[in-house]
Amino acid sequence: MNPLDRLQNCPDVATLKPELHSLCEKFGKITRLDVLTSVHEGTRQAICFLRLDSPEKEQMLMRALGVGRFGGEVVLVFDLGLADSSHAESPSPQWSTLGEGGQRSASGLHG
Repeated sequence: MNPLDRLQNCPDVATLKPELHSLCEKFGKITRLDVLTSVHEGTRQAICFLRLDSPEKEQMLMRALGVGRFGGEVVLVFDLGLADSSHAESPSPQWSTLGEGGQRSASGLHG
Protein backbone atom coordinates (compact mmCIF):
# COMPACT_ATOMS: atom_id res chain seq x y z
CA MET A 1 0.00 0.00 0.00
CA ASN A 2 1.31 3.44 -0.97
CA PRO A 3 1.72 5.70 2.11
CA LEU A 4 -0.17 8.44 0.26
CA ASP A 5 -3.30 6.28 -0.03
CA ARG A 6 -4.28 6.88 3.59
CA LEU A 7 -4.47 10.62 2.88
CA GLN A 8 -6.86 10.25 -0.06
CA ASN A 9 -10.45 11.26 0.68
CA CYS A 10 -9.70 13.21 3.85
CA PRO A 11 -12.88 15.19 4.48
CA ASP A 12 -11.15 18.59 4.38
CA VAL A 13 -7.84 20.47 4.40
CA ALA A 14 -7.92 20.87 8.20
CA THR A 15 -7.85 17.06 8.51
CA LEU A 16 -5.31 16.61 5.71
CA LYS A 17 -2.62 18.98 7.05
CA PRO A 18 -1.78 17.12 10.30
CA GLU A 19 -1.85 13.80 8.42
CA LEU A 20 0.59 15.21 5.87
CA HIS A 21 2.88 16.47 8.66
CA SER A 22 2.78 13.02 10.24
CA LEU A 23 3.62 11.31 6.95
CA CYS A 24 6.54 13.66 6.22
CA GLU A 25 8.09 13.76 9.71
CA LYS A 26 10.32 10.73 9.05
CA PHE A 27 11.94 12.67 6.19
CA GLY A 28 12.24 16.07 7.86
CA LYS A 29 10.32 19.04 9.17
CA ILE A 30 7.85 20.77 6.88
CA THR A 31 8.95 24.40 6.81
CA ARG A 32 6.27 25.56 4.36
CA LEU A 33 2.96 24.08 3.30
CA ASP A 34 0.67 25.76 0.80
CA VAL A 35 -2.61 24.08 -0.12
CA LEU A 36 -4.75 25.00 -3.11
CA THR A 37 -8.23 23.50 -3.13
CA SER A 38 -10.22 23.07 -6.28
CA VAL A 39 -13.09 21.10 -7.78
CA HIS A 40 -12.24 18.88 -10.74
CA GLU A 41 -14.93 16.77 -12.40
CA GLY A 42 -17.10 16.92 -9.28
CA THR A 43 -14.31 15.93 -6.89
CA ARG A 44 -12.75 18.36 -4.43
CA GLN A 45 -8.97 18.21 -4.54
CA ALA A 46 -6.15 19.53 -2.39
CA ILE A 47 -2.97 20.43 -4.27
CA CYS A 48 -0.20 20.60 -1.68
CA PHE A 49 3.10 22.40 -2.23
CA LEU A 50 5.63 21.82 0.50
CA ARG A 51 9.21 22.43 1.49
CA LEU A 52 11.24 20.47 4.03
CA ASP A 53 14.15 21.74 6.10
CA SER A 54 16.72 20.63 3.49
CA PRO A 55 16.83 19.82 -0.24
CA GLU A 56 18.37 16.42 0.55
CA LYS A 57 15.39 15.50 2.73
CA GLU A 58 13.03 16.65 -0.03
CA GLN A 59 14.82 14.32 -2.48
CA MET A 60 14.41 11.38 -0.06
CA LEU A 61 10.70 12.19 0.34
CA MET A 62 10.17 12.44 -3.42
CA ARG A 63 11.89 9.12 -4.08
CA ALA A 64 10.05 7.31 -1.29
CA LEU A 65 6.60 8.63 -2.23
CA GLY A 66 7.05 8.81 -5.99
CA VAL A 67 6.19 12.51 -6.23
CA GLY A 68 7.83 15.41 -8.02
CA ARG A 69 8.33 19.16 -7.97
CA PHE A 70 6.47 22.08 -9.44
CA GLY A 71 7.95 25.56 -9.22
CA GLY A 72 10.74 24.28 -6.98
CA GLU A 73 8.39 22.82 -4.37
CA VAL A 74 7.38 19.23 -3.72
CA VAL A 75 3.81 18.78 -4.96
CA LEU A 76 1.19 16.23 -3.90
CA VAL A 77 -2.47 16.02 -4.97
CA PHE A 78 -5.20 14.45 -2.86
CA ASP A 79 -8.90 13.90 -3.46
CA LEU A 80 -11.05 15.32 -0.69
CA GLY A 81 -14.19 13.52 -1.82
CA LEU A 82 -17.17 14.60 -3.85
CA ALA A 83 -18.05 18.26 -3.95
CA ASP A 84 -21.42 19.33 -2.64
CA SER A 85 -23.73 21.07 -5.09
CA SER A 86 -22.66 24.57 -4.03
CA HIS A 87 -19.03 23.78 -4.90
CA ALA A 88 -19.85 21.93 -8.11
CA GLU A 89 -21.76 24.81 -9.69
CA SER A 90 -19.20 27.54 -9.09
CA PRO A 91 -15.77 26.27 -8.13
CA SER A 92 -13.89 28.78 -6.01
CA PRO A 93 -10.32 27.66 -5.45
CA GLN A 94 -8.86 28.66 -2.10
CA TRP A 95 -5.20 29.09 -1.23
CA SER A 96 -4.20 28.18 2.31
CA THR A 97 -0.68 28.53 3.64
CA LEU A 98 1.18 27.48 6.75
CA GLY A 99 4.66 28.93 7.01
CA GLU A 100 7.59 28.34 9.34
CA GLY A 101 6.10 30.37 12.18
CA GLY A 102 2.84 28.44 12.00
CA GLN A 103 0.99 31.50 10.72
CA ARG A 104 -1.94 30.70 8.51
CA SER A 105 -3.58 32.70 5.80
CA ALA A 106 -6.18 31.98 3.16
CA SER A 107 -7.41 33.88 0.15
CA GLY A 108 -9.52 33.18 -2.87
CA LEU A 109 -7.92 32.88 -6.27
CA HIS A 110 -9.52 34.67 -9.15
CA GLY A 111 -8.71 33.84 -12.72
